[in-house]
Amino acid sequence: MHVRVTAAEREGSAPPLVLLHMSPLSSGMFRTIAPLLARERPVFVPDRLGFGDSDRLVERLVFEEYALATVDALDALGVDEFDVIGIHTGSCEAIELAVSRPDRVRRMGVVALPTFTDEELQSFKDTYFEPPEVTADGAHLDWVWQWWKVWQEKQPDWTIEIMHERVLDNMDSWPYYWWTYHSVFDYPTAERCAAVTQPFLVLAPHDDLWAQTEYGRQFLPPQAEFFDLPELTLEIFTVAAEEVAGHIERFLA
Repeated sequence: MHVRVTAAEREGSAPPLVLLHMSPLSSGMFRTIAPLLARERPVFVPDRLGFGDSDRLVERLVFEEYALATVDALDALGVDEFDVIGIHTGSCEAIELAVSRPDRVRRMGVVALPTFTDEELQSFKDTYFEPPEVTADGAHLDWVWQWWKVWQEKQPDWTIEIMHERVLDNMDSWPYYWWTYHSVFDYPTAERCAAVTQPFLVLAPHDDLWAQTEYGRQFLPPQAEFFDLPELTLEIFTVAAEEVAGHIERFLA
């Protein structure tokens, strides 16, 4: 596994912070916010197996195995107790780490809750599927560009440069990134949410998982803090980095 590390600006007693990216992206999505969160603590940002500069997937994994791999990487880096924030796929991983390793996770937070109704699950599985084959005319490259262009057009705060980076990340995880989506769809997010005992932050931008996040509120444990962020969309770590870093720092403190 590949891990980006941002050293703390100044020595402090706060535990390290681990940031977990969404699919099919990489640790690069935290490039803007990581230095803001590293004022008093080191920040560790792994590329999930199959994404970024980590090893490619050679077989399908259940979602818990992705979390175990992250623990292995943190062990190798000498990280013991830590705080964790995840987004989308990273939300599920943050929840899994908190529930399965309460001895390691002090506080945890998520951006969006991927909690799906039974009716939604098949629809989502049908939407996230095996990409087209590589062709000589490059049509598969345009397929990826058009996929992201749909989201970029819905969210005016996305620059074309941000979209370009997201497309490159998507291509870097080609062609098996969709395996990870399906492992999320099979993961019991609602059940695991309810089992979290640590302080629990939910940041809820009105992105493509807003409906699922609103649905998931009923499964949150009593100590969870829910912040509705209707003015923000998916790229909150880039276009609203200062605001979001403020929410996270207050929670972790």
